[in-house]
Amino acid sequence: MTLIAVALTVGLVAPQAAQSAPQGDPRAEREQVRAERAEVAAKIDTSKASMAEIDAALRALQDDLQTQEAALAKAEADVAQAEKDIADAEAAIQKLTSEVSVLRDEMRRRAIDAFVQPEGDAYLQVLSEDDVNEASTRSFYVELRSQDDADVADRLEGATVDLAAQKEKAAEARERAVTQRAEQTRRTESVRVAQQRQATVAANLQDTIDAQVARSLELAKTDRALSKQIAEEQAQLVARLAAAKAAQDEADAEQARQAAAASVSADGTESAPSGGGGGTATATPGGSDAGISLAYVQGVPVNAQVAAQVVAMINAAAADGVSLRIGNSYRSVSHQIELRKANCGTSYYAIYEMPSGSCRPPTAKPGQSQHQLGLAIDFSNCSSRSTACYQWLAANASRFGYYNLPSEAWHWSTTGN
Repeated sequence: MTLIAVALTVGLVAPQAAQSAPQGDPRAEREQVRAERAEVAAKIDTSKASMAEIDAALRALQDDLQTQEAALAKAEADVAQAEKDIADAEAAIQKLTSEVSVLRDEMRRRAIDAFVQPEGDAYLQVLSEDDVNEASTRSFYVELRSQDDADVADRLEGATVDLAAQKEKAAEARERAVTQRAEQTRRTESVRVAQQRQATVAANLQDTIDAQVARSLELAKTDRALSKQIAEEQAQLVARLAAAKAAQDEADAEQARQAAAASVSADGTESAPSGGGGGTATATPGGSDAGISLAYVQGVPVNAQVAAQVVAMINAAAADGVSLRIGNSYRSVSHQIELRKANCGTSYYAIYEMPSGSCRPPTAKPGQSQHQLGLAIDFSNCSSRSTACYQWLAANASRFGYYNLPSEAWHWSTTGN
């Protein structure tokens, strides 16, 4: 189902979602609509959807995840506040209980003193009371004539009132904590569901990219123009998938960036890369990043789907006495952005919109470089057309499905871009 169908479905689902949300609560209604849109967007067929439809689906998923994460953060903060209120109230209760006990002891002592040393009619009134406790209380208040006595009574009354208030606060905070913990549990599950939806679409995108890259490689033998078009589309998908995955798994993205071999010269411009091995080569599996299955050749990550032909090309050159040394191949989206900053400028226009030919040296826009597919290779010992590396590749690389970018002697890819 394409996102056109998704959008139609959302148009039907969203009102139902809004109706299920608390009436008169726009925030809850908006949240419910976003969750419904994300649920439908997670079902997008990435192999048939257009780039615009994929963008819309990814936005819906990200909006829902951000909404749920914000709600979870609020629930966690509410739980923390409730627990703090409980702790504060319990500390106040402990302090006030002790204070009330001391004040009552003091009142009791004063009442006893008044009983032992009665004064006139007040004492006689005390004796006329049948209830001993009432008599002590009356005697106490008769004797509390000085300011100090009155102060003790006021303090006891105030402490007793405060103690009751703090007990009410503690009870209310405990009830609130129970409610907020339940909300925290619900929100945690909502975030997990939102993350799972993103992961599902990301996995589907990765499968689509793998399948379309394979198609591009197959077409490179008969229709290089169509092969180039498909590769460019998949590079754009890689950029989108990288952005989606960065939100949910930044640690893996950072590890991939560190593993990616790319070269930036001292003055910040892209140049013929150094590094990489020489002589013969083998390929070892290298996991995946942003939808690209990787393998390592000469210690450098390349697209796993071209690893065998790259190894064969390097070994064929070695058999002819020519060393091909890979400087870099797969380049993450984040690294491509850094190259654009270095070679084109740091403004939004310079990074994402400036024509690649306006950069020095020319540098593809993020999402438009075959390095981001791991299909382009920069050879570190092909700095010019006079090198043995370049001359051998010019005569033989096409047999292995690789072609040169005329403006860069070191840059070879499956489409020549």
